[in-house]
Amino acid sequence: MSLRRQHPWMMRNISARLLFWAGMAVLPAYLLQSVLAVRLAQVVLFGFLAVVAGKRLYWAYFLTIIATITVFHLLVPSGVVIATVGGFRVTLGALRTGLFKALTIVGLVFISLVAVRADLRLPGRLGSLAGKVFWSFEQIMEHRDRLEARRPFKSGDLLLLDLYERLLAMDESHAATDRRKATAVVSTGAGRLVAFTVVALQWATLLVT
Repeated sequence: MSLRRQHPWMMRNISARLLFWAGMAVLPAYLLQSVLAVRLAQVVLFGFLAVVAGKRLYWAYFLTIIATITVFHLLVPSGVVIATVGGFRVTLGALRTGLFKALTIVGLVFISLVAVRADLRLPGRLGSLAGKVFWSFEQIMEHRDRLEARRPFKSGDLLLLDLYERLLAMDESHAATDRRKATAVVSTGAGRLVAFTVVALQWATLLVT
């Protein structure tokens, strides 16, 4: 579980609920941002925060996503031609658009990895259902190394079946493990300050640019 790898300070000072609501507050400012350089900086920041949050990031996987989306956008020329490769024109507009969209998708994944922690508990039946959905998403991301290229469907089925069996057996007792007891139920002042700073930075950057 990612809680084992999460930075101790983060576990002691920032509750799962604060992380979740901070992620929700960041999303509008992130999605409204339109400057490529700022988007790149945001992706690097959220990638760093995801690592601090204990999530394993497979950089080759994310770089492949960025490269693939960018190449597909280059197939539709737009703007000034900046290079020609074997008769294929590389245009500035298509390059910018492709990079921006690719980085946006990767950044959204990073935000979700930071905002959703295994000990997240929301009130009510709907909150319980949402918590299981978030838990399932985190488990899939945590154990995606079990997916095998030689047999993607079979390995994917095995992962999902294992996840389903654990969901059926899940009750509130799974929140009482030693690792979850070590996480902050209520955020400290320092934890709130860090979360507020990250959120405020995204909105300030949006307003300035």
